[in-house]
Amino acid sequence: MAQRETVTVAGSGAVAATPDVLRLDLGVECRGASVDAALSEANTAMSAVQRALLSAGVPQVDLRTSELGIRTEYDHQGRRVAGFVVSQGLHVVVRDLSAAGGLLSAAAGAGGDSTRVNGLRLDVEDDAALLAEARTQAMADALLRAETYASAAGRRVGRVVRISEGSGAQPVPVRARMMAAESGGVPMQAGSHEVSVTVTVEWALD
Repeated sequence: MAQRETVTVAGSGAVAATPDVLRLDLGVECRGASVDAALSEANTAMSAVQRALLSAGVPQVDLRTSELGIRTEYDHQGRRVAGFVVSQGLHVVVRDLSAAGGLLSAAAGAGGDSTRVNGLRLDVEDDAALLAEARTQAMADALLRAETYASAAGRRVGRVVRISEGSGAQPVPVRARMMAAESGGVPMQAGSHEVSVTVTVEWALD
């Protein structure tokens, strides 16, 4: 049986778009002589943060509790309990990016010194169209490469034998614009969100 002759190449495609949603991870961290004292203080701070966000227009559905932690603190010798630390986390979805800086400032002001920002990510909420376009670009890139190699070998590209894909989305700091409110909110940059795809395709050679 004759061995099948093929050419295998990789192609890539990338499409950028302006982010339309901010995923924000906020938290509070409070210390107390007892678990009850630390938990009560953390509850008060987190409630204040949530009220500030709701008052600023963030819908209830875009607030989600993401963490609750309690740990013991010891003295310098590590022998005696010195107190307790309670941490609470809140995942916030901000859909109005022009208000993001002001929302972050409002949350920090409401939670006071116990407020923590554990992370934030600018994203495109519905990236299905971007991903489809990136796949089309990647396939066209792979075909062009395959045709180049096949032509150099005096052959032609035939049917597709196998396709495998790797994809990812990452923020790229280009075409940035300010998102801070004029009232003095935290200055933030929207940047650009890029969806990229890498595809490996094997073609039969005619």
